[in-house]
Amino acid sequence: MKILVASLSVLLSTTSLGFAAGFEVLKPHRAIYDVTLENAEERSGIKGMKGRIVYEVQGNECDGISIRYRFVTTITTGRDDFTTDQQTATYESPDGKEFSFETKSFVNDQADQKISGSAVRLDDEITVKLKGENARELNLGKGIFTVSHLVDILQDAKAGNRFVTHDVFDGSGDADKMLNSASVIGSAKKIDEPLKGEAEKIVEDFKGKQAWPITMSYFNKNLDNTGEALPIYEASFFLYENGVTRQLMMKYPDYQLRAALTDIEYYKADACKIEN
Repeated sequence: MKILVASLSVLLSTTSLGFAAGFEVLKPHRAIYDVTLENAEERSGIKGMKGRIVYEVQGNECDGISIRYRFVTTITTGRDDFTTDQQTATYESPDGKEFSFETKSFVNDQADQKISGSAVRLDDEITVKLKGENARELNLGKGIFTVSHLVDILQDAKAGNRFVTHDVFDGSGDADKMLNSASVIGSAKKIDEPLKGEAEKIVEDFKGKQAWPITMSYFNKNLDNTGEALPIYEASFFLYENGVTRQLMMKYPDYQLRAALTDIEYYKADACKIEN
């Protein structure tokens, strides 16, 4: 999921200039999560998996939000081991209308896939332009981008909403489709003890602060009834009002991973510069 709350005068100014409401609550930070295999179905072929996620958020409500994400895993199949490395960089403009993305993946240090492009949201309709060998333009329909999605979830949590849906474009996979997100939001709670796998030192950052338990299920948007479909991916985590997450559970059709927060560094947010 990062930016310090701006003064009232700045918020009024940014709203009048068309900046997205809510970006100001997100706090810039760099979080490290240790990843372990929670369980795996026999058909997955996975005997073991471990890895690390580095998640970095920078920017502010005036300049937009940049996110860098790296996920490195070592997977054991019983016959051999191999390492995967996914690196993603995205940017969302402060009005939530422009989005750029680049994802590179490697297997055993050999390039596997590279996807990059940009997207715009006009009248809530998202148009994507892919670059490189897969260059083309796609019209994906109505939706929002990832930072706007996170902020919407936070606003719903604060309002006491318990079930919300969104159509989201995040540039993942082949970056050629929208996903439907169905989110269940639990009641806020304080977690003052280390959760499973967490480093003891990071608990001080969260003592006395409330977090919402969130479960997000993602579906292919072209399915008519998500209530009867199986999600392609499910994520559960605790979400704090500054956008930081703890205890991420990632559930895929054949296996499930736990990502435990082991280190976090907060960055100083650059002040908004409003031109007269």
